[in-house]
Amino acid sequence: MEGNHITIEIGASTTFTHTVHFCAQEDNSSIRIGEDCMFSNNIVVRTSDSHPIYDLNTRQRINPAKNVSIGRHVWIAPNTKIMKGAKIGNNAIIGSNTIITNEIPCNCLAVGAPGKVVKTDVGWTREKLF
Repeated sequence: MEGNHITIEIGASTTFTHTVHFCAQEDNSSIRIGEDCMFSNNIVVRTSDSHPIYDLNTRQRINPAKNVSIGRHVWIAPNTKIMKGAKIGNNAIIGSNTIITNEIPCNCLAVGAPGKVVKTDVGWTREKLF
């Protein structure tokens, strides 16, 4: 957490395995995670690029920080990156090695770099198959 008025909210019954990195940077940034989410390993969630990028003609910054929102009951698989401005809907599944930079609707499976919805009307449980 770097900046003023930073918020990281994690809902009840959300679980993590290991090496989950939350990077909330820049004033008034937030990461909000709903209840009963499941984070696997080697996951990065960030609100900022950490360094400014400027338009050479206007001298205006072109990469401001953006909040991250993850809904309820979201499964995030290994090696995923959830970048600034990402919004993930309830009951979504984010596949391994995915980079989320946009909005993912509820009840969807998203994969790839950048992450794209590949299946709709899906759900998941914590039931173990082994």
